[in-house]
Amino acid sequence: MSASRSAALLAAVAASALLAACQRDAAPSAPAATAATAQPAATPAATDPAALQRAVETLMAQQYGDAFDATQRCWKFHAKVEGGVDDDYCMRAGAPELVDLQGQRRLYVAAHNLADAQGYVYGHVSSGLMGAFVLAPDARGGWTLVAGDKQIPSGSSGYCGCDDAQLVRIGADTMAWKFASGGTGQGITVSIYSLIAPIGDKIRNLSAIPQIAEDDQDSEYSFAIDDSDTAKPFFPLRVTKRTQQPGGNSAQTEHVVEFDPARQVYALPAAK
Repeated sequence: MSASRSAALLAAVAASALLAACQRDAAPSAPAATAATAQPAATPAATDPAALQRAVETLMAQQYGDAFDATQRCWKFHAKVEGGVDDDYCMRAGAPELVDLQGQRRLYVAAHNLADAQGYVYGHVSSGLMGAFVLAPDARGGWTLVAGDKQIPSGSSGYCGCDDAQLVRIGADTMAWKFASGGTGQGITVSIYSLIAPIGDKIRNLSAIPQIAEDDQDSEYSFAIDDSDTAKPFFPLRVTKRTQQPGGNSAQTEHVVEFDPARQVYALPAAK
């Protein structure tokens, strides 16, 4: 072989080796290119039921501890209720609800104690217990708590009345859990409506509307939310009072109740 042909062959071999080395060095950059086209991590798996269930279970463990009763499917929790009686409860989460308001997505989770859970006994003075939580998407593709209260006392005899709470819209960007709770003692029934809602990073009960008042056992109240103007910060309530009269007849009156922003409550006007 001539010197010129030998030099050319050696140059070709060297070029091939250099190309292979460059390809080997470039290989690790391939995953980075794939990651650049993947779905952003900040997007939560909001429509994935399994992901939402994991978020709920994580929330319940964070709020009520690790004492999960697998048989009754609830979290054991000892509550010290201000102005009430300390009691043990077993808390269960309801189905999470996704809501979009004013372009913001939120996950609403309500929990309630099991009044008839085995091993838990309540007297008449023992309230039931509700937990109310609002979560927002986080930067990791999951959910983070933005407002919550794990022990809202309600009702009596260990029953909160909140196990069938309905999530309703009460303002342009405000949702609330609506339910009624109370009890009967010495023949007198008292029941009041609750509207459990996030106000900033706090959870508050915005209702002082009775269902049955202690001093008026012949009347019952109900209300509808007037959402005819969806831009209002808080919608008015149309409260109906039905009173039983002798002979089986009933009288009906109606009030429009606006939200009182100073007191942060819906309340009937004071009797004159």
